[in-house]
Parts: sequence; C-alpha cells; structure tokens
Amino acid sequence: MNQKQLEDSILEAVSDAIGREWTIEEKHFIENNSELQSYLKEWLNNSLSDTCWHPDNYKLVQDLNTPSNFSPPTMLENEEIHIPF
Repeated sequence: MNQKQLEDSILEAVSDAIGREWTIEEKHFIENNSELQSYLKEWLNNSLSDTCWHPDNYKLVQDLNTPSNFSPPTMLENEEIHIPF
C-alpha cells in the first residue's frame, strides 16, 4: 500500500463504525508519522461520542499522549481497555 492508501485505511477504521483493529503495517505507519499522530490524538480527544474506536487502536493513540517519562500501570493480559465514550 502506498502512504495515501495507508492513511485512508487508518482513518476509515475509526470513522465508519467497523471497529477494525489497525494492521501491523498501519500501526508502524502511525508510529513513524508525527503529523498523523497529531491528527489521531486530536480526533480521539474531540470525538467523545464516537464509538468507532477499536480498543487496541484507542490504547495505541492514548499511549501516544502519555509523556515518555510516565510509566502507566501494567495491564493484566485479560484486562479490558475502557474507552470513555
């Protein structure tokens, strides 16, 4: 996939109620694209009624919001991720 297709696929996963988890390729693209990270953070913070986020996608973007010197508590393997919307 080219970069535009990856970006479109990433955004589609959180905009059309399919609740699809991002692929490894999409996650890698997000981790290496600061502009897209900023956009996703803003979208996450401004879409309080949006129920389209897959829990793993939500956690990935939420973790991008965590300062690097902050160590969040370790989650248990079977613990559910709480999405506040």
